[in-house]
Amino acid sequence: MITSRILWTRASLCLVALGSAACQDVVESPIAPELSVVHGNPGQPDAFEVYSQNLYLGGDTGPLFSLDFTNIGAILAATNQFWSDVQASNIPERAAEIVDEIDERRPHVVSLQEAFRFVLLNGSFQPVGGLDLLAAVESEIANRGLPYEVAVSQEATSSTLPLAFSGGAPSLLLNFTDRVAILRRTDVNVLDMAQGQYAARFSLGPVTLIRAWARLTVDHLGTPHHFVATHLETQALAPVQAGQAYELENVVVAGLDGVTIIAGDLNSDAAAGAGSPSWTPTYDSFLAAGFTDVWATAPGPRHATGVTCCMADDLLGNATLDERIDFVLVRSSAISSDELQSNRGWFRAEVVGDEPNDRTPSGLWPSDHAGLAAL
Repeated sequence: MITSRILWTRASLCLVALGSAACQDVVESPIAPELSVVHGNPGQPDAFEVYSQNLYLGGDTGPLFSLDFTNIGAILAATNQFWSDVQASNIPERAAEIVDEIDERRPHVVSLQEAFRFVLLNGSFQPVGGLDLLAAVESEIANRGLPYEVAVSQEATSSTLPLAFSGGAPSLLLNFTDRVAILRRTDVNVLDMAQGQYAARFSLGPVTLIRAWARLTVDHLGTPHHFVATHLETQALAPVQAGQAYELENVVVAGLDGVTIIAGDLNSDAAAGAGSPSWTPTYDSFLAAGFTDVWATAPGPRHATGVTCCMADDLLGNATLDERIDFVLVRSSAISSDELQSNRGWFRAEVVGDEPNDRTPSGLWPSDHAGLAAL
């Protein structure tokens, strides 16, 4: 069933991107159960493990954004190329590699961004086919009998573009909808959930670029853990991203007791300096708000950089990651950020999906983002 509004005029639009990661050794937390630490053994009682992954929609939306929307031929050519790229990205095969990471680590919760749904519509706007990244992940989880389910999801940008015309009217269209979602391990005790779209957004005439968030509050060892999945706007629209970051900090996670975890693609490069095209103030603003960057605080190999973005759009070739824009950020109402950051042994974090043996059987990277597993 299509719940998003179908848009067709001379103009239409496209979408979003992001991702994250994985974990390792057991470390005894000096502040458990207020804050737990990641480990590599599923079922360790004092650890709260998370995994964040940008699934990647499968194609480059850039050409769609730069269209002359008065040129029907250009719209048809660009939309067909985009849809062809999405299909070539082999969503079922890539979903299997993502679920491999979940299966290996068995995190308590998983943040998924860019969990796109694609629906083919005929001239009467009836569904005649499509692809769904979130459904592909769910199907792979079900096939393996893994104890995971979608706890909460939220739609973001949605649009419809023509793939074919007949008699002066669209005869085949592509509807696509971006989503963020949280998976929970079924033994996790849910206390509350919430979801929404950011008010800060960007209008492109008949279509508006929208970003979203989802929050799942669970009980872990008697302490509420608020897990927020989100994907902020790109650096090219930095003022919009700044507005979304303000909402995230001052509305979505404001006043939460216990442990608050933000996991997702913030599109703010912690590996770059001010003035770089990939840099925005967002990352620094969350550190100033008392959040700790788990990757920056966790001990790790000296050569590890934590970069997670981005592979080539076609997911082929060598790894080309050079931006650190996917994060797991933690704040505890009981522990100061200075204390957290000064104790590197309290956290573990691992970038995943960036090694040659992580490729799919047909040679594709699982996503254009590496994932991040942590805590």
